[in-house]
Amino acid sequence: MQPVQGVGSTGAVLPAAAVPGETSGRLGEGPPEFAYYGIAAGIGETDNVKLSSTNPKSQTLAAANLDFDLKRTGSRLDAAALGAFTDIYFLQGAFSNQVLGRFDGLATAKLWSDRLKWVVADDFGEAQTDPFAPITPVNVQRINILSTGPDLTLRPSYSTFVDVGARYSRTTYQKSPFDGHDLLGSAEFGRQLSPLSRLSVAIQGEQLRFDNTLVNTNYDRRAAYGRYVLLGARTSIDAQLGATQANDAESWKTSPLVRLLVTRRLSPYSDVTLSGGREYSDASRSFSSLEAGPAGGITVAPVTQTTANYLRTYGSAGWRFRRLRTTVGLAGNWERDIHDRQTIYDATRAGLALRLERAMTPELSANLTGSVDQYRYLNEGFTDKIGTVGAGLTYRAARWVMLYARYDHSFRRSSGAPGTPFLSTSVYDENRVFIMIGYRPHSADMEPGVEPGVSPGYGGTPTP
Repeated sequence: MQPVQGVGSTGAVLPAAAVPGETSGRLGEGPPEFAYYGIAAGIGETDNVKLSSTNPKSQTLAAANLDFDLKRTGSRLDAAALGAFTDIYFLQGAFSNQVLGRFDGLATAKLWSDRLKWVVADDFGEAQTDPFAPITPVNVQRINILSTGPDLTLRPSYSTFVDVGARYSRTTYQKSPFDGHDLLGSAEFGRQLSPLSRLSVAIQGEQLRFDNTLVNTNYDRRAAYGRYVLLGARTSIDAQLGATQANDAESWKTSPLVRLLVTRRLSPYSDVTLSGGREYSDASRSFSSLEAGPAGGITVAPVTQTTANYLRTYGSAGWRFRRLRTTVGLAGNWERDIHDRQTIYDATRAGLALRLERAMTPELSANLTGSVDQYRYLNEGFTDKIGTVGAGLTYRAARWVMLYARYDHSFRRSSGAPGTPFLSTSVYDENRVFIMIGYRPHSADMEPGVEPGVSPGYGGTPTP
């Protein structure tokens, strides 16, 4: 449960899946109704299929992609789904055939008008398993988080409201012994200051329980905070300030709680988003909040080394511009995770991503992308930097048929932890090219964030 919607961290891109076919990157963004989806298939070549610094090997690749960004708003059901999947076949057998991808879904059933709702959410994807090895198809595991529960809204008077909610979440790991469940309850009491603003006080309690208590420690969290929300014509603010507690260190420990999300429409063609805060979190909540950055691609979460509670301090900023034939997206984020126990897993993460698109003609468009992420494991003596830069061309052969040509260069630069096995793969470079044909049965006017009559640029992909 993410009290400030949209506050998340950008995940690193899986190099083995950096092929055309990307979604907008944010669940439910856009108009009340849209259906954006497509499939693509093609062939490619890499000069370092196993991302090795000592023995690079080339390989021919065949790939099939599916990506979608869907949203429905109805009188009884609201639903949104965001996903990107790729099936890569390694023709010389470097890895077995494997489907990799990310899915985020949210459905809200309106049982009693807008007063009583039942929410179902699911987050599925991959996380790295070995921090010292490169992110290849054999160094990831699947994670699924299913969450469900009711939300009840009451209005004792015209200007006051009471929101009560509960969630049950189940987390499942493909390999790691971290499976468990989460029970969360919350209540918010507030006053509508105006049609566009409100002020409230919220409390919440949470229990985290695990199947394997030899590896994991059960613990609880609770929080109390004040909240101010403003939804203006050009500016929106969601600010929360209070205190949060956790007892995973055998006694309750208190920390300030701060969450802030600000969006500002600078012009009809550009907007900026700023977020930051300080709160208790854990690996499951971090996984659910992952977002694709402007560079697109399939995100992969950092290694889940522990399910322990940690204090998360974070900040992010994003800017996007879209007008006529040009689209620009830029995003940066920083995060520091400090554990109350198992401090060996303390880490900082920082990332930067950029996307530039230009429709040169109604049929031909080009794009440049780049992303870099740095991970510092503070008490393990290890620093990891990975990134991808690339360029692509898209030709609209017919109304719904696209031809893609793309080049990507991926790299890794690591240091520290001398004597560990990762040294042979701590530095690598890979060049990868793909030619694909895609089918997207929709028009530009149906796509989220695209003005009617405006060329959608690269493959019709909206910029996150």
